[in-house]
Amino acid sequence: MAPVDDGMSSLITDLVLRSPYPLLPTPDEIERIEFQHSIVSQILGCRFLPSIDHFAIHSRLNILDCGSGAGTWASEIGFALPESTVTGFDIFDVPCKFRPTNVKFVVADANDPPLPFADNTFDVVHSRFLLVGITNWVRYISELKRLVKTSTGEIHMIEITAPPLPAGDEDTMLIRDLFDAGFGQANISLFMAPKLSDYCRAVGLTVTHEKMYPFAYGDWPEDPEQSRVGGLMLSCTMEGMEKIATRLCERKGYDSKPYISQLPAYLDQSRKPAGELWYVVAKKLE
Repeated sequence: MAPVDDGMSSLITDLVLRSPYPLLPTPDEIERIEFQHSIVSQILGCRFLPSIDHFAIHSRLNILDCGSGAGTWASEIGFALPESTVTGFDIFDVPCKFRPTNVKFVVADANDPPLPFADNTFDVVHSRFLLVGITNWVRYISELKRLVKTSTGEIHMIEITAPPLPAGDEDTMLIRDLFDAGFGQANISLFMAPKLSDYCRAVGLTVTHEKMYPFAYGDWPEDPEQSRVGGLMLSCTMEGMEKIATRLCERKGYDSKPYISQLPAYLDQSRKPAGELWYVVAKKLE
């Protein structure tokens, strides 16, 4: 493991360094996550989740936010629903700058159940963009099933995916091999999002909603609004992938420059279909 620079955030603890999740909670990464939240909101067409934005301001819900990151989603829904209670968790102490009194954060590892919450506790469980951190999706979703209220509670999951490039594409060979090796050892799949519903059903949940939201990495001439969002998504994703590639190279003792140089080709929209956001809602009905 490479030593942590003095410029790194104080949020980087032993738990963070032991985690397979490759993005360190540095100040610039926290800013990127906040930016990403705004972009995803534009793709989904709502600030929170498509099926809960309509809740009345006086709703009294118990909400769990998994992998809170910057804490933006949890805090914003806390402000929007002041009579609800919002709990977020991550593998570090979430550095939320503006947090209402009905929002709290705890340190917990989604890969190390049980999470520190009681059975049948939450009306809404929100899980977003954990694909490079979860090593066993069936185990993780089983834990969410334990936490959500029977019959009335809902689990909302959003994950991102993009189809892989052809195996013979030499322009992206290094970065693809790095991702395959770095994530494969941790049993992490970059292309698991379309399987979310299958994972939910495998643990006995009932899937009540499933939708795929396409988006561009870069220009989308057929749709000017999507083209604008695509440009933002390309910038945000490129920054994140550079950090991931650098961290994976550090773990393996590689020079990261040749790998990072292939990222533009990996995300070149002209070389493959649009990216995808998969949104799944599941309930525990027994």
